[in-house]
Amino acid sequence: MRSRVREGRARKSLIFGVLCFAAVAPAFGQPQTAPGFDSADAWIESPYRNFGAPQTLVAGRAVLFDESDDPGLRTILAGEVRRVFAELYGRQGWRSPFAEGDPLRIFVARKEAGGARGMVSRAVDRGRLIDPAVLLDARGLTAREIAREVSRQIALATLAGYGVEDGTFVTEAAAALISSAGDDEDREAALAAAAAPELSIEASPAVLGRLYLEELVRAAGSGLLRAAWERASDSGEDLLPVLLGTYAERTGQGEENALVRFGARLYATREPEIAPSRVGLLDLESGALDAAAPAGFALRHRTYIPVEGASALRVTWPEDGGAGAVVVRYREVALPPDVLFLSAGDVRSIPLGGVARVDWVVAGGFPGGVLKAPAGIEPVASFPYSGLTAHAAAGADGPRVWWTTASHEGLAGWAVYREEVLTDGRIARTGPEIIPSSKSAEEAFAYAYLDTAATPSTFYRYTIWAVTEDGLLSRAFSVTLRSSD
Repeated sequence: MRSRVREGRARKSLIFGVLCFAAVAPAFGQPQTAPGFDSADAWIESPYRNFGAPQTLVAGRAVLFDESDDPGLRTILAGEVRRVFAELYGRQGWRSPFAEGDPLRIFVARKEAGGARGMVSRAVDRGRLIDPAVLLDARGLTAREIAREVSRQIALATLAGYGVEDGTFVTEAAAALISSAGDDEDREAALAAAAAPELSIEASPAVLGRLYLEELVRAAGSGLLRAAWERASDSGEDLLPVLLGTYAERTGQGEENALVRFGARLYATREPEIAPSRVGLLDLESGALDAAAPAGFALRHRTYIPVEGASALRVTWPEDGGAGAVVVRYREVALPPDVLFLSAGDVRSIPLGGVARVDWVVAGGFPGGVLKAPAGIEPVASFPYSGLTAHAAAGADGPRVWWTTASHEGLAGWAVYREEVLTDGRIARTGPEIIPSSKSAEEAFAYAYLDTAATPSTFYRYTIWAVTEDGLLSRAFSVTLRSSD
C-alpha cells in the first residue's frame, strides 16, 4: 500500500496544480495525459500511482520520485541533471526558470500512465517556476532514455521561460540541441534519417532539426540561439524569422546556404544505408536527379555507387536549380570525404577513380518545390588526365616514382601517399606530398617523385592521386618496391 507520508509529500509539491495547470502548461509544455486526468495533481495522486520516497539527485535542485527501486536510474539521472544544469545555465548562459531552494521534482511512472511527458508547475513568479515537476510515463524506457527525456524537458522549460512565439520546428530542435550530450543514440538516429531520399527538418525536429541548428551555430557562433530567443522575447516577433535574421547578420549568408551546408555535413560525417536513395548511371543520364529546390526546410538526397574503373561524371546544374552539394567518399577509408557545392548554371566534373560512393544533396528553397529541373549528367572518358604511364625504381638516392600523361584538364596537381611496413608488422602512412601541375594541357606532361627519406632495405607502397581544381581526388596508380640496401 502506498505510504501516507509519501502521498503527503507528493501532494504538497503540486497542491495547487488543479487550479493552475491550465494557465501554466501552455508556457512550459503540457504532458500528454490520457482522458480522465484533469491535472498534474490528479496524475500524481491517481490510485494507480505508487511513487517511492523522495531521492535527492542534486541537493536543493532536483529530487526523484520513482515507482521502482532503481539505484542505477538515480545515479544516471543525478549525473545528467548536473550536466544539463551546468551546460545550460553555466557554459551556454541561458536564463534558468528554476528558483534557488525550490527543487525540480521528477516523477517517474513505471506502469501505464497515459503517455505523460511534460513539465508543470503550481505557478510562475517573475519568470521562475513554482514547485516545478517533470511527469514522465517511463514504461519501456531505459534509464538512459529517462535521463535524456528529463534533460529535454528541462531545456523546453528553459526556452519557454522567454515567452517566445513559435509554431515551427525550432523550439523542439533547440531543446534537443542544447540538452544533447551527443551520444551514440543521437548518431544512430541521424544515420537512419539520412538514408531517406527526401528529408524534412520540420518532420524530424529532434534529429534533423537539431543538426540543422548545430550548423547555424557552427557558422554564426555559440550564442546564436540564446541571442535569437532574447531578441524574439524583447520584440514579440515570431522566433524563426528572428533566428534566420540573426544568422544572416552574423554570417552574411541566407537560409539556403545554411541548409545546403547542413546537408553536405550530414553526408560527409555519416555513411547511411544505400538502398533507399540509390540511383544508377542510366537514371542519372535520363534526368533522375531533380535539381529543383524542394519547398522549405527539406533536402532531396540521391546516392550513386560508381563501378570499378569508371572515369568521371560531368554535371551541368540547371539555371533554375536550387543550392546543391556533392559528397564524394573514397574507397581508401583513411581519406576523408570531399564536398563540392553546386549553384545555378555550374558545370563541374567529378572524378570517380578510387571513389566508393557519391551522395547528391539538393537544398530546399523559399519558396520551392514547383517545377522539376533535371541535372545534366554524362560520363566522361578521361578526367582529369588521359594516357597515364607509370614507372618506379629503387636507387642510391631513394625510391623514385615517375609518370607521364598524354593530356589533362582541371588538374591542380598530384598527391603522393607513402606506406611503410614497420619491423613489428604495422603499416605507417604518411603524406600527402603535393606535386603541382598546370591546369590543362593537350600534350604530354612528365612528373617525378623522389623519396630521399626512405630507410634502406624497406618495403614501401606509393599511391598517387590526381587532385582537381575543385579539390576532389582521383586515384591514379600505386606501386610497391623495396628500397636499396
